Amino acid sequence: MNDNLLILTKIKKTIIRLDKITENFSRNEIALRDSIKKTMYSLLEECYMANINKAEERYFHQKNVLVKIKMLDFYINVSYEKQLLSIKQFESIGKHLLETFVLTQAWIKSGINNEEKE
Repeated sequence: MNDNLLILTKIKKTIIRLDKITENFSRNEIALRDSIKKTMYSLLEECYMANINKAEERYFHQKNVLVKIKMLDFYINVSYEKQLLSIKQFESIGKHLLETFVLTQAWIKSGINNEEKE
């Protein structure tokens, strides 16, 4: 499937990166690892849902994308505090999440602006 939406591409790259990193989490952190993975895939699903739905439903899914990004950010912070991530990994993932968050906000704003014009 060809995804022309930049947000989808960024999310997929982040998922691949996080998937590799979380495989190295200790056995004691299975719940944290699973929460990260579940949220990553849920984030991708919400983005697809937002991309195929119309105005009101799209807005709902876009807001869910923002929530999921914030949750991932929290999980990543916890992982760093527990020393499961290096500073380089922490900064890299944080950068990807921030870019995705900003792109999603712009996507929401563009949808609101388009509705006002109609």
